[in-house]
Amino acid sequence: MSWQFYQWVWQLGSPFHIGLTPAGALNRTRLYIPARALWGALTAELARRRNPGSPDYRGTGDDLRKNCRFSYLFPAQQVNGCWLAWLPRYEEGHGLVWRREDQTDASDDVPDRVFRSRLLTTRPGTAIDPSFDSAAEGSLREYEVINHWCRWVEGEDPQPVAFVGYVLLANGAHSDVLDVEELFIGGDTRYGLGRVQKVECASGADLFGKPVDLTGNDPAVQSDRVWAHVLPGPGVDLFGTLELLAMWDYGVLKAGQLGWAPGSGVRNNPPWWRIRENGLWEIRE
Repeated sequence: MSWQFYQWVWQLGSPFHIGLTPAGALNRTRLYIPARALWGALTAELARRRNPGSPDYRGTGDDLRKNCRFSYLFPAQQVNGCWLAWLPRYEEGHGLVWRREDQTDASDDVPDRVFRSRLLTTRPGTAIDPSFDSAAEGSLREYEVINHWCRWVEGEDPQPVAFVGYVLLANGAHSDVLDVEELFIGGDTRYGLGRVQKVECASGADLFGKPVDLTGNDPAVQSDRVWAHVLPGPGVDLFGTLELLAMWDYGVLKAGQLGWAPGSGVRNNPPWWRIRENGLWEIRE
């Protein structure tokens, strides 16, 4: 099997929220889009396009899982007309930092807390008690959202925010995936959040600067950094953070099993990671 490889850029058209472990009354958001969330949004859009009268969501989703692979999407800044992704990195002794993909010096790293302060704001929310037509007791909360405009540098004018990632199509199948121009991804899309518009799509040469193998049943990337959640496996010495992935129908994870979070690093030689149907990375044996 061979894969066609594309880089695409999705610009935010509205604030964006995609769930993370809450902190008290604050519903936090991730700063990246997992492949699974992108797959779900594309499944909904393509199912309605292919059969408007009776969308086949399950069939369309299974078809995309089999014939497409998606990378995670990371926030991007426009520099001299080019969209450059900001990628997470766990650095021993410093914790989680973010580095723009065109930068190589650790002095350019931005601590996670500072980076979040650039991108995020909060919105209030509550549940309504229909018996009294007022806020339900104990339901008042705030939730983080990624702004669709950002001051990447303090004191400069705000700039638009986008997400950059990659899509791979098996044997050129499902070119209609590339025809989608607008999606709604993440939480509260019915309230206008999570609208993204495709602004670029072109053949890719590498995945965030790392070589890719476009043969075999699953495409693979060789990297000393992981930019997806990674399944634990033998023979690789990883450092970073572990997360419990609590999502419906993940299938490959056992109860209570942890996965390495995006940005985790490899201490030994860069291995080849295969990109699974669900967007997770796993050591290629």
